Amino acid sequence: MPYRYSRYIPLLSLAGDFVLLNLMLVIGFIWHNGLAHSTEPYHFTFYLYLNLVWVILVFIFRAHTVDRNMRPRVFFITYVQIIIFFFFFFLMFFQVRAFQYYPRDWWKYIFPAFFLVLITWKMLLYYGFMIYRRLGYNYRNVIIIGNDPNARALQHYFISNPWHGLRYQGYFSDREIVDDESRVSFIGTLPELDAHLKSQRIDEVFIAWSSIPRARLNEIFEVLDNYPVKVRVIPDLQDFSFRSAEIVNYGDLPVIQIHPGPLSIWYNRVVKRVFDVVVSLLAIVLVLSWLTPILWIASLLGSREGVFFRQRRTAADGREFTCLKYRSMRSNPEADEKAASKDDKRITPVGRFLRKTSLDEFPQFFNVLRGEMSVVGPRPHMLKHTEEYRRLIKRFMLRHTVKPGITGLAQVRGYRGEITCVEDIAKRVEYDVKYIENWSFNLDLRIILRTLLVLFKGQEKAY
Repeated sequence: MPYRYSRYIPLLSLAGDFVLLNLMLVIGFIWHNGLAHSTEPYHFTFYLYLNLVWVILVFIFRAHTVDRNMRPRVFFITYVQIIIFFFFFFLMFFQVRAFQYYPRDWWKYIFPAFFLVLITWKMLLYYGFMIYRRLGYNYRNVIIIGNDPNARALQHYFISNPWHGLRYQGYFSDREIVDDESRVSFIGTLPELDAHLKSQRIDEVFIAWSSIPRARLNEIFEVLDNYPVKVRVIPDLQDFSFRSAEIVNYGDLPVIQIHPGPLSIWYNRVVKRVFDVVVSLLAIVLVLSWLTPILWIASLLGSREGVFFRQRRTAADGREFTCLKYRSMRSNPEADEKAASKDDKRITPVGRFLRKTSLDEFPQFFNVLRGEMSVVGPRPHMLKHTEEYRRLIKRFMLRHTVKPGITGLAQVRGYRGEITCVEDIAKRVEYDVKYIENWSFNLDLRIILRTLLVLFKGQEKAY
């Protein structure tokens, strides 16, 4: 069979990881101490311990998962995370004399070398299998039963991604063929399915569940039960925002569980929280420590209304929290109902500068440190606006499944400041949901860098 070795791909990937890990450590030790000292019994304990740490990290970051849908960026980000985690974990060894097998200076060479070798190995493996599949090996023949938008989207995926090794043969349907693209890949009607499976080698069958009448499903499964094919169901989940789902069994009843994005996974939340704490501490020490006294003095000489402005806003899971900002407006009865607009008379001269440079948002790093906000995430709204927009915009409350942020994807794409029409808030929700669905540490870093660029260049709605 052209795919009989597929099950060995994850094993090959992991075996290569462990070979490279141990080669780098052993060769580095022999290079420094000589071969005669490399076989001491306690050295084996050290290597065993390193491999145990690596196994734990592999399973935490799911680096053992290798399938046909992997992309190079996934490999790269996963192993960058592992190596960073690995590096900081081993910083502890500098404090434990028993583990000091190398001079301190040697680690700065060993870790970059290991990182480079590992990434090179993963890329060679990835592109090697891609070329192998394009040459006609390690492929699987697939067909689709049904014809609806989901089926056509999957058909397009198979055709545009041939390197996955999934050879799309066509589809069966009793529905009328309405366009030329669908007509080209049409194999036959549902009664013709049995004859096709008998005459052709089909490995996987995808069923577009919602496009097939209930009465016909039993007939289809009676046919499929006679052949050694893998059956996959395409559910109709277009009304759900989040992409990933899994089957969870409650007794004998299978239930589709929708995952609320990558931040529903505990180790992703840990990575994000550690980053939030580090960045917020730096902002408080390096910026707020001197800017707050200056603004306090300016307040004494001017309005005497204080430095900070506090407002109740919507947090994760629909809870409320007190959002901190530097005061940029005079006290007014509309503060909790009306957002700032262009040429707003409520804004003070100092406040206009703070808002233009976004310095008025900096006290929210205290909210981040307290765990009420994150550095990156959907911007929090006034309570009144939350109630208004949740009725106007579909999926608006999905943006409250994660912590609100000081900056976010919508803000760096230009959707910040005053909301003048429904389209403004609709686009914000679109980008907020996109952020939640596609979160990664790398995405957070890109948003922060783009935020810094926006601050230097200025933004039209920063008022």
